[in-house]
Amino acid sequence: MPVIFQRIHEDHASQAATIIVQAYVEPPWNEKWSLEGATSRMGELSTTPGWMGVGALEAGQLLGFAIGLPHTSASGKGLYIPEIAVLPSHQGRGIGKRLLKLLEAEAHDAGFSSAWLLSQSQGAAAEYYKASDYKQVGNLRVYSKSMA
Repeated sequence: MPVIFQRIHEDHASQAATIIVQAYVEPPWNEKWSLEGATSRMGELSTTPGWMGVGALEAGQLLGFAIGLPHTSASGKGLYIPEIAVLPSHQGRGIGKRLLKLLEAEAHDAGFSSAWLLSQSQGAAAEYYKASDYKQVGNLRVYSKSMA
């Protein structure tokens, strides 16, 4: 069956949550998501006003997805990409790259002037984004604080 790349909607959130659980447990992320936590994450993203989702589907089953959220700043209308994931069994086939390109094209058509994301600074994920023409911003850092 051919893989179809298209916009996805809120009804794909449960399939996307399953992909998060499976994809992020693998290196380089090594994150142990529960299905409940991943479902909550996808609910947050897919109900954000202006959210944009694209997916790779085969026989109606989601193989991977990319999500974008509007982020307006002084430099204009940007797209923040909080999640992109592909089932481990389908990684290495160019699905992630095609998802990212489709999300960028949809965002461009909707009037977005830039895209940005957070990822690891080194390793396979960093190389993937660099190969897709993303550049690390040297003057920005992620700051976090435990609220426990």
